[in-house]
Amino acid sequence: MRKKAILDRIEDGKAIFLLEPNQQIWTIPQTKLPINIHEGSSVFIDGMQITLDAKTTAENKARIALKLEQLRSKNK
Repeated sequence: MRKKAILDRIEDGKAIFLLEPNQQIWTIPQTKLPINIHEGSSVFIDGMQITLDAKTTAENKARIALKLEQLRSKNK
């Protein structure tokens, strides 16, 4: 079954994902991560195969960048 998740962090050699929709934790060895997956990446998980969800990752990065810019502008 295909699931969506976000790579929350890499800690002590482990990749820690938050599965949607309930933020359940899923952990794998960091060495099993595809080279194009980084902290904050949105992914699809099908069994042990992990693929980047490039569209959602880009949307999330743009949304976060906008929020950061709004905060910076507010503090000036």
